[in-house]
Amino acid sequence: MRHSILYLPMLLLFVACGGNTSVDEQLVAKRATRDSLKTEREKLNTAIAEVEEWIVRHDPEQKRTLPMVTTFALQPQEFVHWTEAHGSVRADQNALVFSATGGTVRRILVQQGQRVTRGQAIVDIDVDALRQQVQQAEASAELAGTVFERQAKLWEQKVGSEVQYLQAKTNRDAANAQLAALKDQLRNAQAIAPFDGVVDEIFPNLGDMATPMQPVARVVALGNASIEVDLSEDLLTKVKLGDPVEVVLPETGERVSATIDQIGQYINPNNRSFKVSLRMTNGSKLRPNQLANVRIRDLDVKDALVVPSRLVMENSSGQSYVYVLEQQEGTARSRKVMVKVLSAQGGELLIETTEGGLKGGELLIDQGSRLVVDKQEVQVMKGA
Repeated sequence: MRHSILYLPMLLLFVACGGNTSVDEQLVAKRATRDSLKTEREKLNTAIAEVEEWIVRHDPEQKRTLPMVTTFALQPQEFVHWTEAHGSVRADQNALVFSATGGTVRRILVQQGQRVTRGQAIVDIDVDALRQQVQQAEASAELAGTVFERQAKLWEQKVGSEVQYLQAKTNRDAANAQLAALKDQLRNAQAIAPFDGVVDEIFPNLGDMATPMQPVARVVALGNASIEVDLSEDLLTKVKLGDPVEVVLPETGERVSATIDQIGQYINPNNRSFKVSLRMTNGSKLRPNQLANVRIRDLDVKDALVVPSRLVMENSSGQSYVYVLEQQEGTARSRKVMVKVLSAQGGELLIETTEGGLKGGELLIDQGSRLVVDKQEVQVMKGA
């Protein structure tokens, strides 16, 4: 009994592994069966078409059974491919405002969302102690300056020593430097707007203690913004500076034009992508960190062979083909032409021009293309 219990986990593991292997083998077999059936279907369709054609030639009553088709005139046209990506908005001027010394918040001078100008005070911070230090430093600097002037006059009269003169000069310079440092500290103690913009957020409440380590407010300048996008590595050679870009704002559906302003030179090894910055002049349309959908044109072919995707089919080997309508001795027939698809965009396929393939100007079979085979006689619908 004990041996049976010990062997049970090993048996379950073996069955599980065997089950996975069996599924894999069945999947391979099913795929092979599918490809074989597709091949047989093509052969049967061809054989049926040959028999029907013989019947049609010998029994005029059977003309009604011919496949009814419509045509599509293949003419060279422009093909444009767009790559879609997601990006986020970055404001050129987006700053956190700090107080250099900190202190108690006595007044909040503006409201969130209010426009401010450069140098305008946002929050009034209690810095009375610092102002007293400035006053003391001013008195000390004035005294040191007076002492230096008197000592300089004495030195000019050859009274006193040079050391006394240099000592007075040093004291004056030190007092002036200390006063300048305190004034600069006092000026930076107040939270002021670094540029013209909008107060996006005020962090402390009235009576809170502001510190140099915590921001007092955020000021954002709307108008100039950029959008950062991560693009796949295979697009590195397909985009260049100055290329036009279309930006779609998901919230409003609005479309805004932009240009590629910067292309990153670093490839992220985690997702094989590089960064692209788009330059925008948007007024007040964009907000920092707002999401945006970006459409970048990475391919533009002027005289291209563009075929609707509904006309292109695949055989069992994965090769693409279309049917061309041809007139043979007054009879409309289908001709199978192999094609190579280069790109796809919005239900349209860019087809490569090859020797013996499509050249432009052909009539392709549209409706009914999946009901015909190569060299089959067809009947074109009137008005098609």
